[in-house]
Amino acid sequence: MTQMSRHGRLAREYWETYRPQALERLGTPDEQQSHFVRLDLRLTEQIGTLTQQLLQEVPLEQRASARNAVRAQARELVYDQEVFLPKEPGTEHREM
Repeated sequence: MTQMSRHGRLAREYWETYRPQALERLGTPDEQQSHFVRLDLRLTEQIGTLTQQLLQEVPLEQRASARNAVRAQARELVYDQEVFLPKEPGTEHREM
């Protein structure tokens, strides 16, 4: 099975903590793993694409120094849309 980056691992941990019913609906442990591997790949691609788009808005002479901050911003935006989905009732008090 393909290894996941921190994006997929974080998504899985979030679902285990805050979306256990949705996680269960994904199916068997192997099906769950496949879901998070695919999500990991998608997140990695989206973060890279968004980083490049955001860097285009930064003046050329500042891009090298801004790259890490822009990548963090892109990651946060993608996570908000793809990872940090609404918490299931009863899980709001949990902490990761």
